[in-house]
Amino acid sequence: MFHRQFLLISILLLCLCLSFSCEKGKNNPKSCNGKSTRRAVKLATDIAAKEIDSLTIFSNVDSLNDLDLPKVKSDDDRLDIEKNIFTLRAEVHKVSKHRDGDWKIKLTNGNDRYINCEAPNPGCEHAKDSRYFSQMETVRNWIDENNEDLEGRWVTLTGVAFVDIEHYHPRNAADNNIEIHPILDIHY
Repeated sequence: MFHRQFLLISILLLCLCLSFSCEKGKNNPKSCNGKSTRRAVKLATDIAAKEIDSLTIFSNVDSLNDLDLPKVKSDDDRLDIEKNIFTLRAEVHKVSKHRDGDWKIKLTNGNDRYINCEAPNPGCEHAKDSRYFSQMETVRNWIDENNEDLEGRWVTLTGVAFVDIEHYHPRNAADNNIEIHPILDIHY
């Protein structure tokens, strides 16, 4: 009897959560990052996004990992490093789609150093305000078409620097939490 009641309560709670959804779910076309993730900086919808330099800096996984960067909090404004666009040529270690709808492309140097690069969900209501929205859509289409063939392949990837908040659990990220978010271009 207890198990049946527990199951019934669990189903009701799930239905309640879905009815008051915060637009999460990796297959939800409207999924978004939460505000506590520095969403405006990630999507380049913040006021300082207009200061992002369009001149691309060529770099690699090791160089970005070696940058001395401060820890950021969820309400921090765009850092100076986040006003840069980087291009990297590296091996894809892993591809995954997250519950915020973003595709994550984890690049590696081949020696246990990584950098997470993310393609935001263009269906997120906040993404449409980004100056990079059309590029984000193009990147998403490319990843949707190629995601099953990416792991182990070398790609050239370009995007805006982003310093993520500390997650306090291992996730094979850059030592200094730098990421590329949003990805603006990717190809073999």
